[in-house]
Amino acid sequence: MQITFLGGCQAVGGSGIFVSAGETRILADYGIYMNRRNEPRFPLPPPEEVDAAFMTHAHLDHSGAFPQLYSTTDDFPLYLTSPTYDFVNLLYDDMLRLERFPFGKEEKRKALKNSVPVNYGQQISLNHDCKITFLNAGHIPGSYSLLIEAEGKRLLYTSDFNTTRTQLLEGANFDNLKLDALILESTYALETHPSRAATEKQFIRTVHETLDNGGIVLIPAFAVARSQEILCLLYKNYRDYPITLDGMARGASRVISQYPDFVRDYELVLKSLSSCRWVKNDSDRVKAVFTQGIIVSPAGMMKGGPVDHYMKILAEEPDNAVLLVSFQIPGTPGRTLLETGQYFMEGKMSKVNAQVKIFNFSSHSDRPQLFHTIESLKNNSETTVFLVHGEKKVCTTFRDEVEEEFKLKTFCPKNGEAFII
Repeated sequence: MQITFLGGCQAVGGSGIFVSAGETRILADYGIYMNRRNEPRFPLPPPEEVDAAFMTHAHLDHSGAFPQLYSTTDDFPLYLTSPTYDFVNLLYDDMLRLERFPFGKEEKRKALKNSVPVNYGQQISLNHDCKITFLNAGHIPGSYSLLIEAEGKRLLYTSDFNTTRTQLLEGANFDNLKLDALILESTYALETHPSRAATEKQFIRTVHETLDNGGIVLIPAFAVARSQEILCLLYKNYRDYPITLDGMARGASRVISQYPDFVRDYELVLKSLSSCRWVKNDSDRVKAVFTQGIIVSPAGMMKGGPVDHYMKILAEEPDNAVLLVSFQIPGTPGRTLLETGQYFMEGKMSKVNAQVKIFNFSSHSDRPQLFHTIESLKNNSETTVFLVHGEKKVCTTFRDEVEEEFKLKTFCPKNGEAFII
């Protein structure tokens, strides 16, 4: 079995992995990476023709470059869950509006035309010499980790995963698979997330205090999964104040509401979504910013989406609150707001008088979770570990710690590098 790393190495974004086993050639993820000039970067092209492709989840850093592959061919299946299909249908349309990508509606159509729906726990065979099993990754609805069995070897590609149970999802559970090779995300390999329960309690306390003091709460949130998780939490701790839902989170919420098998508590999801005021037009947005209550709206890093409209009105009042619930990448408006207390409005950087706080609702595994995953999956000292989807310093530091703790061969591959298992 040979593994070639096409992207997502010593960086977060642009994931792509090519696996060759016997006569079978597999592509796992093919995402984009946005540089500081907001220009898309793509993984390296696969070294050989692809027999089958696998989209582990809808986030664009794992899915955004697949249409590019279908610009020259459309003869290989793309395995993904039904929620992922619906999510990327929305996200690809949003990408195409940006007009920065070397593909269009026809390539998107080809990619989705070749999609094959799969479910958690399902196993398929490729070319009679390779078995694939799809495991719940606990990251967003429809996300999976990929177990590949071929040539007497067992390889798990976790992609993005989370073993913590959240309001929206059950956590991933890979215990006792016993592997020959593990491709492990390392986004938060040097961090320990705060207790989820403590984070939720602090978040709800801040929401209630702001409302009780006469303010309006603006929650910039990712459209897929994070918005719905926050809505579930707000519903369980409801006060008699309206909750407004806006932006692409509305479309993502419609998708999630159609798939009861891909969420932890379907009844809670439906109740939380039905309790919201869904924005239909500009007058609904005007009403929301002049009505005491809560607004949940993309973008999670405050880069695009209706959140800009809300900030122009809500930022001036110190009684209001802007509660960030996602990691803020350096250079994004959300990160700038955290670091400087300023936001770009009306053509200039302006001071934000509303209180600004950030809460860790991460959907990625942290350091203790990653260590537990390695411990439960290692096959004595024979397992090889590859660290991807993490900044260079994070990968190399964690690699040294894994080698010392577990005595396993551990690598931080570079894009284009290949390994034999």
